[in-house]
Amino acid sequence: MLNELLPEDLLDTRAIIFIAVSATALLGLYRRWRASRELRLPFLKFEDGDDSRQRYVAESTKLLKLGYEKYLKHGQAFAMRNYIDELGPQVYLPLKYLDQFKTAHESKLSFPYFSELLFSQNEIGMAKVTEEASHVMRTDLIRNLPAIIAGVKDECSVIFDKMIPRTPDWTPVIPYPIFAFVMARLSARVIAGPELGRNEEWLGICISFTQKSMEAAHALRASEKRPQFNDGVQWLMEHYDAQNRKLTPAILAEHELFLAVASIHSSSAIALSILYDLLDDRRQDAKKEILDEIAAITNEYPSWTRPAVAKLLKLDSFMKESQRLHFMGHARVTRAARVPFTFGDGLHLPKGTMAQILHSGPQTDPEFYEDPETFDPWRFLRKRETIDPYKFQFASLSNVETTFGAGFHACPARNYAADTLKLVLVHLLTTYDIKYAKEEQRRPAETYHDNATLPNFATQLLFKSKA
Repeated sequence: MLNELLPEDLLDTRAIIFIAVSATALLGLYRRWRASRELRLPFLKFEDGDDSRQRYVAESTKLLKLGYEKYLKHGQAFAMRNYIDELGPQVYLPLKYLDQFKTAHESKLSFPYFSELLFSQNEIGMAKVTEEASHVMRTDLIRNLPAIIAGVKDECSVIFDKMIPRTPDWTPVIPYPIFAFVMARLSARVIAGPELGRNEEWLGICISFTQKSMEAAHALRASEKRPQFNDGVQWLMEHYDAQNRKLTPAILAEHELFLAVASIHSSSAIALSILYDLLDDRRQDAKKEILDEIAAITNEYPSWTRPAVAKLLKLDSFMKESQRLHFMGHARVTRAARVPFTFGDGLHLPKGTMAQILHSGPQTDPEFYEDPETFDPWRFLRKRETIDPYKFQFASLSNVETTFGAGFHACPARNYAADTLKLVLVHLLTTYDIKYAKEEQRRPAETYHDNATLPNFATQLLFKSKA
């Protein structure tokens, strides 16, 4: 049949590949064109006419800022080119849609489906969002948090003493790989249990996201008597038992890997980002006040329990302000439409649309924050003292402060993450003198890729033991 349709010289391998690639490209263009027509939204592009893929990789931040000022701030959604081209445009929604967006049923607007599309999870075998793992983090982790937090500070001491030995001389360190190992170990002690929490092979697997995670899962719990543990593996077993479902090693590995993926690198990046602000020479007065706060709490409490951590009000406020201005990504609430979805005012999202709420725009909007471009370390402390003592904590959720997401898929382990971050920073500030290796003692600029914003992972710091 093919011989009848095409000239003979086109029937070699290269020609067939060319035809297949061309057809795929045309299909992608058609899908994007069709999705653009169905969306009926203004389509945002770079105003100078350069709309290349490379431009979106490097400069999406500029375009999103323009989109916020031109559309979102005025209650208007917009579409723009998707960093996953073949999936059609991506949509950004103004805050007025957040309540409907975050409460829509999973069968309509789905966070796991968004992740599948964004990361091509089905094609690469990446760990997916699992409801069971999220469930035990929302319930069992919260219930057991006081007992778990009690050992985190001691664990920090053990890990950092190994990774950054205490010496009287300045030692150059690139901290991000160390932070990743620390967060892997602190999260593993919760999600995988005490044995794997100190198993360097397992920690390496979690950090590198390799297929070896499946091999490790088979050795997680070999005991036939199934002793009781206070960790994620035990909680998952109990959850499955309660539903009379079988938890196989493969399924357990998927849950464990999802939890590792969700916790390690985001927490490491946040810890690094906050440390950069604490070292900035413009923040030294605030840093001294935080150190004084830590000293007072140390004198009041014999150990770092949850009540002690809760007293770190100034550190909490500093952390939240740091994340307000140096967030990890422009969009923190994301969903994809499994079916055509229409909001109450008639805004329509075609099936397969990747939609999100822009987190970054409101963070520097005077409508939400006074003098928003200024780093004010006690901004949220004042709000806690004058408005609500619980509403403006680092791990709190609101329709403006969406660092940890919103709705059912808000980060289920955010309170553990917040407490862990505080104890890591407490240990660093009280154990070491730290400064930038460069002459200028200022926070390095962020790096950008698509809609992601990250602290500079290559920045070198100098550490020495406190006198």
